[in-house]
Amino acid sequence: MGKTRLGFDIGNSSVKVAAVSGDKAEVFEIRMPDNMMQEGEITMPNSFSGFLREERKKHKIPKGECALVMPARQVICRTVTLPKMSAEQLMLNLPYEFSEFIQGDSDRFFCDYAMCEPSEDDRGGEEQMTLIAAAAAKDRILQYVRLFAGAGLKLRTLLPGEMALIRMTSLHRQKHPDGPQEYCFINLGWESVLITIVKKDRIQAMRQINLGCRQLDLVIADLVNEDPFLAASYKFNNYQNVLDSAESEAVYSNIAVEILKVVNFYRFNYRDSQLSGVYLTGGGSSIPQLCGRIEEMLGMAILPVTELFDGYDLKPESAARGILALSVALAQTEGR
Repeated sequence: MGKTRLGFDIGNSSVKVAAVSGDKAEVFEIRMPDNMMQEGEITMPNSFSGFLREERKKHKIPKGECALVMPARQVICRTVTLPKMSAEQLMLNLPYEFSEFIQGDSDRFFCDYAMCEPSEDDRGGEEQMTLIAAAAAKDRILQYVRLFAGAGLKLRTLLPGEMALIRMTSLHRQKHPDGPQEYCFINLGWESVLITIVKKDRIQAMRQINLGCRQLDLVIADLVNEDPFLAASYKFNNYQNVLDSAESEAVYSNIAVEILKVVNFYRFNYRDSQLSGVYLTGGGSSIPQLCGRIEEMLGMAILPVTELFDGYDLKPESAARGILALSVALAQTEGR
């Protein structure tokens, strides 16, 4: 059995932890205390370390090399095309690609990249190179290292969600060279819905919709006359059939319509798209009524996330909710 690799995805409402060892993988989902995470920011760092340490013991999560998905608000990731240059020259030039994001001294930021395969759409041929580049503040990275150290864990890898998905789909394409080259992920999160379309080893499109499962929590809270934090747990067991109410149905429809707009716009812009199905991820993927409405609205198949992790015995719900945690755990074995 190989080393255990841990992947962490810290969301506004829960922490997803993936433990991968050899051909075995397991996903743990730990609900965050109220107000510990707000808009992608950990509001109580010391408390978070203690919380993570206790929860790791409680769930018997093994120790291992750790990787973290960087929250989207704390990292910028983009596809850039540059003239051919050496790795040393590239690292000197990367900060200029984030000039509107990096304010002041560029030494306060860490930049990294992953090379892309040449594409028919690339112009300049051998004179240029295309890559996925990312930048994040060094003090933010060090903060996460300290947070994990406080929980008794060594954080070795940090990746933007986009890079984690690209690494994971690249592994899938290697195993299935005759399979699809285009993947659409719809992350049904608590605060928002994020649609990411990966084609080969690039992000083809990305769009965030400011609607999420939080709207459903508020509806359920009104229906059962409870606090939204408590009401949030009711949506996963359909307490008093709250998920079948007209008010909940209206939330599903609003979310599904906005997703349809994004997918249709993508198809309009990329007429050669072969997209025939989508992957639903995040907490909302565990709500059958919401998933059914999205499938009905799109008129496309909802594909099982487990097929992306073939070779691992994973429950469909665990794979869908922990897809980013699994992706960064597996990415630790992959080089640039």
